[in-house]
Amino acid sequence: MTKRALWLTGSLLLAALIFGAVAEAQQVPSAVSRAGRFVFGAGVGLQGDTVDDTAFALGVSGDYYLNNNISIGPLLQIGLTGDLFQLGLTAQAKYTFDLPDLPAIKPHVEAGIGFIYADLDRPNGRGGDDTSFLIPLGVGLEYRLSSRISLDTTLLFNFTDLDVRGGDDNFFLTWLVGVRIPF
Repeated sequence: MTKRALWLTGSLLLAALIFGAVAEAQQVPSAVSRAGRFVFGAGVGLQGDTVDDTAFALGVSGDYYLNNNISIGPLLQIGLTGDLFQLGLTAQAKYTFDLPDLPAIKPHVEAGIGFIYADLDRPNGRGGDDTSFLIPLGVGLEYRLSSRISLDTTLLFNFTDLDVRGGDDNFFLTWLVGVRIPF
């Protein structure tokens, strides 16, 4: 099994485990309206299948809710290895689902468009840097601990056209786990 398949399988198993544990947990009382609120999010995780294989990932987002379910805002993705620095900035639109029977759990889907910069530094000279478009499509799950903080996990499928090794690198995954704080 390849590293990519192992990484994807492990991510899906962990997401299923988290979802199962959250479904069994005690629920938070009635939902608070998100309309007109700004929510800051930050997370850490992994980026798989980058131009330098698997990278450590950082993510920062800001969501402004137009109504209780639809939000827009920026997403910053940073990927780091010993040889790679990757920075992606996109404008995202997100739809958050309300589950009537589980008010503390909020699944979401999101999509965006923006730019990515990658700098690969290899001693043999096979590196380089490039800037390209970035289209992240994602799914995620938020678990509200209280009205002031939530745990969040997101899996992003990133489409791009980076060329830093003499060949095209058109896709990578980002998996983030973090917190979300409404203001």
